Amino acid sequence: MSFFEEIDLPGIGKKYIINIPEYEINVIVYESGIKHLYFLKEDEIVFEVTLTREDSKNLGMILTETFYKTVTKDKVEYFQKQIIFEWLKIPSGSKFIDKTISELDIRAKTGVSVIGVVRKEEFILNPDPINFKLNKEDILVCVGNRQQLNELERYIRQ
Repeated sequence: MSFFEEIDLPGIGKKYIINIPEYEINVIVYESGIKHLYFLKEDEIVFEVTLTREDSKNLGMILTETFYKTVTKDKVEYFQKQIIFEWLKIPSGSKFIDKTISELDIRAKTGVSVIGVVRKEEFILNPDPINFKLNKEDILVCVGNRQQLNELERYIRQ
């Protein structure tokens, strides 16, 4: 079981003490953004490290799983069944031609998110929904569930 304590250090910053089974960890956070970490065992410093503001931010993102989020196998299987990536070609005569994603209101009308467009040999990732106009033969790269994607296919062909 861990224990956490916060102590004000006037004119310096703050001190945080975290007790975990093997160590007491002291973190001094200076007003400048520098952090000193001390790992103590039986009141003796075993290891210490100094982190810049940027180093601290990166470490914090790792520790809070911002970069990597653990997902259980059952959740992965659920998402694999629910989330589908689909490539839908805009046919000749479609009302999508020369319109923007925003004008077509694709997400609101179908629930599908357009995450890219393949135009000839070019892949446009996250096309600007307001300014990017769709062309005949563009291929929409979409994500949604089966029902939503079926709705988008009907919408494209109207």
